[in-house]
Amino acid sequence: MKDSPPTLILSKWPLNERTRSKGYMLYEEWGFRGCPFETTSLPPTEFGSHLLVGRAEATTALRKRIASSNKLATVEGLNGVGKTSVVNVSSYQLLRQHVELGEGPLYIPCRKVFQLRPNTDIEEFIDYVFMEVAQTLIEESEEIKRKGHYLRSEAMNRWLNEPQAVAFSGGIWIVSGGRQESANTTDGFQRSGFRKAVIDWLNKIFPERRDGGVICIIDNLELLQSSDAAREKLEYLRDELFILNGLRWVLCGSLGIIHGVVTSPRLDGYLHDPVEIGEIGAEHCTQILTSRLAAYKLSDQYYMPLTERSFERLYSILNGNIRSVLGSADDFCHWIADHHVPDTAEEKDEAFQFWLNDQATRAYDATRQNIRPRAMRVFEQACERVVFSPSDFEEFGFNSVAAMRPHVKDLEDAGTLVSTQDEGDKRRKTIQVTPKGWLMSYHLRNTSTISNESDSPI
Repeated sequence: MKDSPPTLILSKWPLNERTRSKGYMLYEEWGFRGCPFETTSLPPTEFGSHLLVGRAEATTALRKRIASSNKLATVEGLNGVGKTSVVNVSSYQLLRQHVELGEGPLYIPCRKVFQLRPNTDIEEFIDYVFMEVAQTLIEESEEIKRKGHYLRSEAMNRWLNEPQAVAFSGGIWIVSGGRQESANTTDGFQRSGFRKAVIDWLNKIFPERRDGGVICIIDNLELLQSSDAAREKLEYLRDELFILNGLRWVLCGSLGIIHGVVTSPRLDGYLHDPVEIGEIGAEHCTQILTSRLAAYKLSDQYYMPLTERSFERLYSILNGNIRSVLGSADDFCHWIADHHVPDTAEEKDEAFQFWLNDQATRAYDATRQNIRPRAMRVFEQACERVVFSPSDFEEFGFNSVAAMRPHVKDLEDAGTLVSTQDEGDKRRKTIQVTPKGWLMSYHLRNTSTISNESDSPI
């Protein structure tokens, strides 16, 4: 756990007497071109590369895995830590290295990030991948031309980007518009013909593995709910997609899912050990904020109620979960807009502290009715460990997994813990504290600090 928080601010923050100009969004009014705290993954662009901080070691390791062998790169980390951003920016850095410096083979980030779910039709998923790869190659045709290859892409470009809907039915791609629907036998493709056309493109541009490829990501493998389900789908994709020239793959998931997949005999030797994405070092924390403000500001005359000090505090309390930190920063800014707008850094930090304590109290009050005392002790120990599994039951003071399970379930139902389970081994589960849990932990430490201070002799 991090350092203890200061005491609660008990004064009520006054309502804002200033009226915002109608017709303007909050951040535009404050001097930004948009919200600096977007929680979506950073794109594979120069913009995304600028905003990714503190990840030099991870991006270097991932670039080496993508470029060095036939094996699939894998990435693993806690939810919300920024795994997809690392993969996207690493892919862009490989492209930039080739385009700007003329070094290394041509790697092109695919325009879409893919996800697999338990109900995903695997053949439709493969078709979707080929369609997005084709779109990516069309969009990057000028760069491919500079490499010495000319794609005869007019027919496929016209077919893929018709305003009509494109769907697959009965072995034939269908182009439909309005009430009419017919099989396009000229510009259309049967499934096998379409896949072959894309594969021919890939073989032409990237005849050997060392020539590079389109970098494709399968993200959030935990959506499959078990590494057993992940193995089944990935084993099928091995021969259909993973071994194709011109496609380079990165598999991305929460802690535990990749290690579970690696145990598959059919995938043995096909996957790199995961690049583990952890919390960004404290020395880079404020750079997350300053880089975003610099990227989004319209001029140097902007207003931001969140100070570097408060951002560091938020990052510490939420245990480095970047997605939650950015989302909470946005929540605070909107709260400020509805209340008194502070001017000095001291006033801003005071307002933030009041808001933070209120958020933590709300998180605690929303869950305390559903958590028994023994479960609360489990929660406090979980916060000290950050990540654990049911096999750690003795360290939590239980004599079996079964004895600890009900308390963990209570905490999961309350939204303070989240787990990823391996269906191949029900005992194999990775459990971590959620952002809501970290807020509740902060409240418990905060009230404990106040209690200790009130009990101290004067």
